[in-house]
Amino acid sequence: MSALSTITDFAWRRLGAALPHSARFARESVLPLWRWYLAGTAAVLLTNWLSVEVPSLMASALDKLRAGQPGAGRDAAWIAAIGLGVIVVRTLSRVWFFTPGRLAETQLRERFFTHLLRLQPGFYARYPTGDLLSRATADVTYARALAGFALLQACNVVGALGFGTWKMLTMSPILTLAVAAPCVLAFTGMSFATRRLMALQRITQKQLGLLADELLSTFQGVATVQAFCAEATFADRLDGRAGDLRASNLEMARIRALAFPLLSIAGGAATWGLLAFGGSAVNAGTLSPGQLAAFIALVGYIVMPMRMLGWLLPVFQRAEASLERIHLVLDEPEDRPDGASPLPAPTTAPSIELRHLSFRSRLTDVSATLPAGATVGVYGPVGSGKSTLLRVLARLENPPPGTVFVNGVDVLHLDLDAWRASVCVVTQAPFLFSETIEENIGFGATREAVSAAAAAAALGPDLDALPDGLDTVVGERGISLSGGQRQRVALARGLLRPATVVLLDDVLSAVDHHTEQELLATLRARPDATRVIVSHRLSALVHTDLILVLDEGRLVDQGPHAALVQRPGPYRDAWEAQAAAFAAGAGQAEATA
Repeated sequence: MSALSTITDFAWRRLGAALPHSARFARESVLPLWRWYLAGTAAVLLTNWLSVEVPSLMASALDKLRAGQPGAGRDAAWIAAIGLGVIVVRTLSRVWFFTPGRLAETQLRERFFTHLLRLQPGFYARYPTGDLLSRATADVTYARALAGFALLQACNVVGALGFGTWKMLTMSPILTLAVAAPCVLAFTGMSFATRRLMALQRITQKQLGLLADELLSTFQGVATVQAFCAEATFADRLDGRAGDLRASNLEMARIRALAFPLLSIAGGAATWGLLAFGGSAVNAGTLSPGQLAAFIALVGYIVMPMRMLGWLLPVFQRAEASLERIHLVLDEPEDRPDGASPLPAPTTAPSIELRHLSFRSRLTDVSATLPAGATVGVYGPVGSGKSTLLRVLARLENPPPGTVFVNGVDVLHLDLDAWRASVCVVTQAPFLFSETIEENIGFGATREAVSAAAAAAALGPDLDALPDGLDTVVGERGISLSGGQRQRVALARGLLRPATVVLLDDVLSAVDHHTEQELLATLRARPDATRVIVSHRLSALVHTDLILVLDEGRLVDQGPHAALVQRPGPYRDAWEAQAAAFAAGAGQAEATA
């Protein structure tokens, strides 16, 4: 047992050094299914043992026929029986290899997708969507090819070469060496080619991800591309990505065209050596004609597995490159500073305190207190840090320790999932799925609850105008809806949740004044939540309890609306400008009427 353990450890170390990501995949996904693979390996080995027995029976039958001895018919019957047995056992071997391959693929896909859902927004800022899609589809498919067909064929190659070589050695060691010499030379030449192919596989996988991302972004923005007549520009960009991938694939094809035929050439050279040396042995009487025929059959039997190596090596290389890309994502930390024993999130409207909050270059030394249950407005010019502040409060991006406190507790100590479940975030550019309005709002909620949330978000008149109401499919990213309708669908989605903190990022910018006041009244009617409203339109902030004024990431003023309009500053300037514009618009409307 100790000797077996030592051999196993040595094999794992060698595999880990040559193909580290494939070895890891084997430990995590293949070894738990060892019973399937053990049965499949036994079936493959039995298939090859039975197959190499056929040339021996054929040699016996030929020699008996040549000598006029009885028994050739019995040998032929055994050959037929073995042929039927090989069919059955070979079929079972495929079932016992392909099934765990699919199971390993399923397990890897589930791990990959589950981990993606746990990763924070900062990760997605570094990895393009198309690249992640390529990893989740093409790369996982190559991993499945490794766990299924590649392992089956690798076991088949080992079995065929092992049993075939053993059978040939029992007939003639000299002829076996003559056959093996060109094969060794071919494998030596292949080893040099595989190193370059491995590097090219990594390059092509990365290029494939870039191409997928280019396609995805172009499809998603096709309306913009067409509006600006930029089809030629995007076609050129796509041609560049595809050209890079084509160049790499062509280089790999050239290497394969030069290197992989060595195995076929080695098979031909082995046959030539067999005929040259075997014919002399038959003439000398040291080898019977039947044995020479069996030898030729065995060489033909092992030539096919040797050619299969030319297919297997790229599969292992591509799977290694694919698994490396998959493991890069799986090894990404979840960035959860709440630790193993996080504190529960508040169940009632909390107070929120900012203590000298600085976040990257977007917020600088911001200090403020948001009372529990209050409605707090945030105003500032473009790029002043308003959206960043909301992202930090929602922990879509984690703030520095000791800068954001909820009911006196550092927000980083709260359970991240529970905190997000208690926070409703509606962004300025909400994302809608290509589903119905009901599915975009409810996420599985009852139709009655969805209808109530839609009414609270002032969506009622819009739903009446739509042909299918809540069952209207909104299209990719909600393209069939107007900007205001998309914002109100997202707002309804947020209002449906029993949140204790409501964060609205300029969601009223695309609605008229009357609808704006309806929505504000709805929000103020929720006393069970602390509300933070970001808005460029100051009419939305008039009735808030507190307004924070940001400029270039700094808090330059704060207070209620009545106090802010009384003292000089960016808020009063903006209020006077918007009031003048509103008065001018109203006067023009009266003149037109």
